[in-house]
Amino acid sequence: TIRRAVIQKFNDVKGWECENLDQLYNKIDNQQEANAIVNSLKICDPAVGSGHFLVSALNEIIAIKNNLHILQDRQGRRLKEYQVEVVNDELIVTDEDGRLFEYNPMSRESQRVQEALFHEKMSIIENCLFGVDINPNSVKICRLRLWIELLKNAYYINETELETLPNIDINIKRGNSLVSRFALDADLKAALRKSKY
Repeated sequence: TIRRAVIQKFNDVKGWECENLDQLYNKIDNQQEANAIVNSLKICDPAVGSGHFLVSALNEIIAIKNNLHILQDRQGRRLKEYQVEVVNDELIVTDEDGRLFEYNPMSRESQRVQEALFHEKMSIIENCLFGVDINPNSVKICRLRLWIELLKNAYYINETELETLPNIDINIKRGNSLVSRFALDADLKAALRKSKY
């Protein structure tokens, strides 16, 4: 579903008629613009529970960016030497030799990849993912789960200090998304007139 949403988003914004990611990949000529289009997606889980769907969506978006060859580091250089895929809802990063990526703060290349993954995840969590649940404990668990997902790619800014993790509770709210003020078959003309719609 998320892959179809990405294709539809590009088709809407660019006026294309792509049917799959391969066709989309062949049309992309500006990586910055393509990243902005993917980052403009909004995904909402109206009964978020523990946040499993949002974590899966987060990892899937990063894998899609890798498939489209638009996954970049903070300087705008592509992470072309790496393959990113989702296996059992986990983000798996491998190098061109098929070895699993492991963060080593002493390696400049490892630092570059870790920072890129961290900032991609942070941007997606802050701008693309939204959740609602009636249970306040579920909301807390979802926030924690997204925070842990970001923590997986935390990096050292010097020998002893990790990059500060952001406050990511903005988009996950407690509420009842299944109850409406109006019946599904109600005439909404009067209500819409009052709200200027």
